[in-house]
Amino acid sequence: MELRPRQDSNLRTRLRRPALYPLSYGGERAPSLTFRSEPTHPYARGVPTVLLVDDDPVILRLLEVNFRLEGFETMMASRGPEAIALAARQPDAIVLDLMLPEMDGHEVFRRLREDPQLGAIPVVFLTARALDTTPVAPGVRYITKPFDTAALIETVRGSIQAAGT
Repeated sequence: MELRPRQDSNLRTRLRRPALYPLSYGGERAPSLTFRSEPTHPYARGVPTVLLVDDDPVILRLLEVNFRLEGFETMMASRGPEAIALAARQPDAIVLDLMLPEMDGHEVFRRLREDPQLGAIPVVFLTARALDTTPVAPGVRYITKPFDTAALIETVRGSIQAAGT
């Protein structure tokens, strides 16, 4: 007597198929699975980099995920001195929380502006207090928390374009 799966069995759909897993069967790579030397993602060339600075790890992760989904490279810092050190890598823009441990956002901004190589990097401030939006310099933008991530990303894009980078 031959044992065969019933017609309504899901056994067949769960079996590994050589077409989907060629290397596990010792076969050659399928043409669709080969490495492409030419990037296909629209942001693969000239990807903008943004430095994200916030002491809240949840907000930092939220920012990272959303900026990466929009095609940005990200660097992250949770303290003022760390942000200044990472800014030396010349990001295209900085998203900077005002309330940070050790050194607040205004002090970080002041130190960045003192450095001739970092002074032209556009900065977008994040603040939980609406009263903290007094402009500290021309072109600096403020976003109050809670914020719309899409609007923040567009603000950063606009800042990068305005800076000519």
